[in-house]
Amino acid sequence: MKKFIIPVLLLCIGFGSYWAIAEQQEPEVISYIKEQGVTIIDSFDAPAGLTGYAANIQGQPMSIYLTEDKQYALIGNLINAQGDDLGEEALYELVSAPQNEKVWQTLEQAKWIQDGPQNAKQIIYTFTDPYCPYCQRLRETAEPYIASGEVQFRHIMVGILQENSIEKSASILAAESPEQALQQHIQHSGDSAKNTDEQTSAEGKRRVEENNLLM
Repeated sequence: MKKFIIPVLLLCIGFGSYWAIAEQQEPEVISYIKEQGVTIIDSFDAPAGLTGYAANIQGQPMSIYLTEDKQYALIGNLINAQGDDLGEEALYELVSAPQNEKVWQTLEQAKWIQDGPQNAKQIIYTFTDPYCPYCQRLRETAEPYIASGEVQFRHIMVGILQENSIEKSASILAAESPEQALQQHIQHSGDSAKNTDEQTSAEGKRRVEENNLLM
């Protein structure tokens, strides 16, 4: 009996695997969407027989809904009578949250200058060009919160607004004390950075160019 049972079981398993693979085959309309440069992250439950897909294109999250017959796809928000976006939570959990975590990790690893107390309740990353009036205004507005210990700024120095923006940011980063050099620049008092040797200046410029790319 065993000689017959084993092949029959294997045959059943084989057919079962075939049908499982067939059922899991990607719908053609989803394949087409992926060919357009859309990255499908995962699927999620949706009402009315629809299957939701969390996706992104060029870093931007988007919702896709596949019809029950798997022949058509709808791209956009799915709302109910109360105006609730039924895919918002899934889109955040599957796309935005992981992307945000990567962004925070990248910012933490960047070359930034601390401005404010170490144990501040809130940390704000800011891309700062030394000649940016809006950067200066933001810093002035935040001064009471920084002084009270509530906020810490982390300045990621960039150079984009003027011809010598890169050199100015590089000189601040390459200073013996970048924190002090930045504060002198913010307060417009004295030289924001003393002359540094050529190698140190080149290193500061390299870091600023890396920050430009990060921004």
